Amino acid sequence: MRCALLALAFAGSGARALEVRVASQEVLEPKWIHEDGRVTGICPDIMAAIERIEPRLHFTGYRHSSRSLSGIEAGLETGSLDAACGLVSSPHRLAIGEPVGKPIYLVRHYLVVRRNDPVTIESTEDLARLGDLVTSQRASVFTERLRDAGVRVDDATDDNRVNLRKILAGHGRFAYINDLTVRYLIRKDGLEDRVRVLPVVLADEPTYFWVGRRADPALAPLLGAALDKLKASGELDRIHVRWAEMP
Repeated sequence: MRCALLALAFAGSGARALEVRVASQEVLEPKWIHEDGRVTGICPDIMAAIERIEPRLHFTGYRHSSRSLSGIEAGLETGSLDAACGLVSSPHRLAIGEPVGKPIYLVRHYLVVRRNDPVTIESTEDLARLGDLVTSQRASVFTERLRDAGVRVDDATDDNRVNLRKILAGHGRFAYINDLTVRYLIRKDGLEDRVRVLPVVLADEPTYFWVGRRADPALAPLLGAALDKLKASGELDRIHVRWAEMP
């Protein structure tokens, strides 16, 4: 009820568009793609779709400011950022913000190995028992879950491309990467003959748009309602499919 009243009050004021400060995330393609001075990807497309159906929201900052995942979390906590696109839930994130609206897409995590590696893995428990090193994204919720399960992890970088190069160079046996990113990088870097993706999904979870607890109280209801409309119309799914299938 409180959120609905805030949204109505904001709608009735007609005074201003609400500027929503967002930072793009470094090296997480195709959620965010930094190329030739431009920022494209799933999240920029979602924000453009939100602005089309909810002109009272205007996203700023992400074309000129990129941060690591931990830097984005710090921005939500301190109030230097208002929102963040495409994060899964964790206790820390729930303490500094709230997910709003319908999930924007489901993220699935796979293991990648060198093409000639015959290994099979059926679960995180198998991975822990095997004891081989896994490269994974720094500060990721999923990386922490691997470590908690007893898996040996190298999370020295945010860059999944670097993690793939590490296993190709013999540093680590597995790379732990989400489905969108691994498909994009394999196509983009021409790695089809050098790596293979093991068929088992080790983790899956919905991702959300998050609003920081220090943001304008009008933001969460407006953004949540816009995302719900995009989900109902099928636009969120169309954006996801377009980037998932992009050559």
